[in-house]
Amino acid sequence: MSLDLFLKIILIIGVLFIIYALFFRPRILTWGTSKGEVAMPLIGDDLAHGISATRAISIDAPIAEVWKWVIQLGADRGGFFSYSFLERALGYKMREAEAVPEFLDMEVGRVVPGSIDETKSLIRFNFPVVAVEAGKSFVLEGWGAFVLEEISPTQTRLIVRTHGQDTRTLLRKIDDFFGVALHYIMERRMLLGFKVQAEAGPGVRLSATPDYLWILGIFLSALGTALMVLLAGSALQIILSIIFGILWLYAFLIVNPRSMFSTFLFLLIAAAINWLY
Repeated sequence: MSLDLFLKIILIIGVLFIIYALFFRPRILTWGTSKGEVAMPLIGDDLAHGISATRAISIDAPIAEVWKWVIQLGADRGGFFSYSFLERALGYKMREAEAVPEFLDMEVGRVVPGSIDETKSLIRFNFPVVAVEAGKSFVLEGWGAFVLEEISPTQTRLIVRTHGQDTRTLLRKIDDFFGVALHYIMERRMLLGFKVQAEAGPGVRLSATPDYLWILGIFLSALGTALMVLLAGSALQIILSIIFGILWLYAFLIVNPRSMFSTFLFLLIAAAINWLY
């Protein structure tokens, strides 16, 4: 790799890093919430080193119905309502659950497992239940609080407050900074998963095809953006590489994960590469 190419890559990555830190990171920490929800005290706040993030979603279903689905959380129950194929790829094994709310309780002392077979898990994690308000909220040690608020008899607000970890060392600060985005991607999908399942009702098994298509579009767009960075020679190409990098971050982190958005971005990047190079 030539020095010029190395410096161009550092410049582009540096600009994207600054934009992520200043504009995108604050938004993913409060995805879906109002200022009031971010500021309001929630059960379990006193158990955390600090608050890492507060995220929320509105669900068109009664609070009792949403509660039935939220307490299915865990590898031994209904899974994590997120990207199950990614979880399996990382060695996390989930129970083959039916599309019904089979388990009807959430009790203090229960452990929400990350996998039913930890021997193959990339990172082992379990979340003990440390507080419960039946039908209303629960707190998982090592994760945070899951709180339901009734909007109307047919609408519910689900708020998840992620607890911050001890970040007194530089290594933990770096791990927290980059880990936030990864946790957000899975937690956002979990919130959306609860929403679509509660609104669909029991007995409806949802297809994972939209998730596959979205991830594929994001992956191909990332490859295309990386290619633009590597091939960038002129000032115009460098500027366009930065612009498409920002668009990729926006599609990946801000826009709801829909295949039409990631596919359109990939086609746009492909057209730009064909035009520029």
